[in-house]
Amino acid sequence: MRDPGMVPRDPIEWRQAGPEDAAIWVSVTRRSADQLHFEPEEAQLARYDEESPERQAERFLLWRGSEPIGRLRFSAYKDTAFLHGLVLLPEAGGRVAAQVVAEALVRAAAGGARYLHATYPAAYLASFASSGFQELRRRTIMIAPTDLAMPLFPLPASLRVREIASHDLDQVGILLQRAYEAGPDNLHADVAGWRWEVRSTLEGAFGPFIPESCFVVEHSLDRFNLVGVILVHLERGMPRIRHMVVAPSFRHVGLGRFLAVKAMRRLRELGYASLLLHVTLDIPAVHLYHQLGFVEAGPTYIEAERHLVK
Repeated sequence: MRDPGMVPRDPIEWRQAGPEDAAIWVSVTRRSADQLHFEPEEAQLARYDEESPERQAERFLLWRGSEPIGRLRFSAYKDTAFLHGLVLLPEAGGRVAAQVVAEALVRAAAGGARYLHATYPAAYLASFASSGFQELRRRTIMIAPTDLAMPLFPLPASLRVREIASHDLDQVGILLQRAYEAGPDNLHADVAGWRWEVRSTLEGAFGPFIPESCFVVEHSLDRFNLVGVILVHLERGMPRIRHMVVAPSFRHVGLGRFLAVKAMRRLRELGYASLLLHVTLDIPAVHLYHQLGFVEAGPTYIEAERHLVK
């Protein structure tokens, strides 16, 4: 067993990525085999410069000597630290991922976090698993053209579909909690967490929000409890479905399909040719996405968590 205090022969240094590092950040991203290029290099550079100060503070470049060999984002919210956006160049070597994990654990503990949540390509599974991370779910990217040749069947008269409004925030949070409860996508402990997720989406924290393509569904007997929603924002210049859920008691009536088709038609009208989503593998919704023309278009990513406090 290696001595925990032993310094690796080729230590990896985390350096905060500043505005002057845009070209390096984008170059590392584009050279990685794990990345899909939905936008030209010029657009990636512009997006790097336009990020909010909070997002800028999360950026780190990984250096081995004078050579950049990767990048990642590291942040904290309440009692949890987050490691995501991990990209390593093919020539980085197998020890690099293990060093990144070790440094992330040290930084999370130093910041007082109780948990470290990580998202990483499946190629780095061994490094995270050997450090005690428990896998939560596996996800991949799917893409579909928006010119979907599928009819929009009418919904029952008791259901009303309309564009999302700012006053829907609280009810959408409740709906997400109900829809994801006890499943692999239940990422927040309470409704407050889901409301934060909705607010962040509407405010553009995950990418510019596209309200014209986002819809909610009301039931005529209970307009104060929504039964369906689809939320869409831009990711790397392409529309992404962040959430599409239906209340458990309203499933299997075609409501999810209706929301997806309606959003795709609206996106087509807005000039977007393609739509992407990140989907958890082996859930029933994958079959629906295939019917809508979505195909897997990227590597498998793993979300895992490590408890830092015994």
